[in-house]
Amino acid sequence: MTLRIITLGTSHGDPTIERFNASTLVEMPATSLLIDCGTPALAQLRRCGTDLARVRHLVITHMHEDHFGGLPDLLKYQSKRMPPDYELDIWLPEPEAEEAIRAFYALAHRPLSPNIRFHGIQAGPFTGLPGYALTAIPTDHFSNERKSFPSYALLLDCGGKRVLFTGDLSVDFHDFPRGISADLAFCELTHFHFERYLPVLAEQKFGRLVFTHIGDEWHGEENVARWAAIAGKLPYPSVMAHDLDTFTI
Repeated sequence: MTLRIITLGTSHGDPTIERFNASTLVEMPATSLLIDCGTPALAQLRRCGTDLARVRHLVITHMHEDHFGGLPDLLKYQSKRMPPDYELDIWLPEPEAEEAIRAFYALAHRPLSPNIRFHGIQAGPFTGLPGYALTAIPTDHFSNERKSFPSYALLLDCGGKRVLFTGDLSVDFHDFPRGISADLAFCELTHFHFERYLPVLAEQKFGRLVFTHIGDEWHGEENVARWAAIAGKLPYPSVMAHDLDTFTI
């Protein structure tokens, strides 16, 4: 069995001339999972030829607009274009956000399909997922703004393969999900000092590490070379992702 993961958007908090906002697609044998939905997630899904009828699950890791701003486009498309029996389950770290999403959608005077359902996220395993297991791991991303709101990393288990998605983290890296072995891991590269916390990353048991959510300081040929020199010290292979890169395990 093969998992196919596409980094639809790999920028930090704002789009850059090279990268769009955060969104990652996981294609599994029976269904597809979308992790975050920054703009323009729908356009990226269509450009990479995704069968949108297979996208049945969407998880927002935290309520920053670069991670959920593409929701109106996606919900409009799924409501208009999908067959009547299509279902989409959306998990929100703050369940009260559903009201705001529905209000925004109502501004366009469009009916939201009753088959689009919202759920809250709690720490621990998700329930009712067919063919794979997903676990929410609390992080502390909002501490960077001296606030306290939910944010999550995610651990995916499917067909004997494990993939870790860190989501956005804290400046001091205290919330990095340590001690989780994974065939493939995706880690943000914006909010913490990469070289300072390289020893923490080096202790992890990863088959491969993909850096995403890339900050401006890593753009440009010289900065990419600087990143590569640091990342080359890790005991496993790593890569800096770009929009529409594909990773398989």
